[in-house]
Amino acid sequence: MIRTNATVKMDPFTPPCWRWEVAEQLFNKPALDEIPDDQVTRDALTYLRTGDSSQFPEMHTSRQIFLEDGLRRAALEARILVGQTDAEIAELCKYTPELVQVYADLFFCVRDFPKASDWKLRYAVGKPHYYGYQDHNLRQMWNWFGLMGESLGLNHVIQSYYDELRPDDEPTLSVYLRPTSSVDLRLQAVIAECIFPNFQPESKWEYEFAYYSQLINLLQTQEEKSSALQEYKKDRIKYVYQYLKGKIKSQPPERKEYSTASRSPVREIRKIQERLRSLELGAPNPI
Repeated sequence: MIRTNATVKMDPFTPPCWRWEVAEQLFNKPALDEIPDDQVTRDALTYLRTGDSSQFPEMHTSRQIFLEDGLRRAALEARILVGQTDAEIAELCKYTPELVQVYADLFFCVRDFPKASDWKLRYAVGKPHYYGYQDHNLRQMWNWFGLMGESLGLNHVIQSYYDELRPDDEPTLSVYLRPTSSVDLRLQAVIAECIFPNFQPESKWEYEFAYYSQLINLLQTQEEKSSALQEYKKDRIKYVYQYLKGKIKSQPPERKEYSTASRSPVREIRKIQERLRSLELGAPNPI
């Protein structure tokens, strides 16, 4: 039995590419005497059987985009999620509206379920949302921004990446955060905080940053707090960049407590910054 428009509405485990999977299922099992109830799925089956890319150019390109799983797919899916129209996406991504529609209908059928936010989160972002992002999870990060529903914000996230991207770069999240990056500090800080959606209790560095943030609130003047917050963002960005590149090889020394009572916030912040500098240099952490 193949999936249909009726059955997928009752199946929370239906992937967004279910129509393409139906076409592949019927192609790989000719004995299945069933006819897809969507024209686009029937066309996909014909495309698979004939291999005629000239008859189905948009489908052929859509399949390439889906299988290569690179920047083109990441941008296309995020823009579909955020609710941009086929014409808007086509203009921004330099495609035809027909190609965008074919991709959305065959490989990323999220428009069929506009209110299924949990389902979209599961399949468009997946494990990184719960366990943290790795460097190769760029598509999942863009999809997360797409799920936020802010079209202009997503445009900024994607364009900032392309502005920073170099010809020899791999499509990774660390491009945003590298030391030479020209990406706006505010966006870098947002990306850095998104890498760990939930607190990572196994990492002592996360406790250090939590303590760091607490200390900033104890500074006496607003000017001190603003300055310290900027330094915090820079330190956080550097740390997350090292994490994404697999360079976090040590943990800070064990703290007996994280109480701020009777301690100078300025002095404590400097101690944390010294530990972070040591981490950056690969030196032993100062006590």
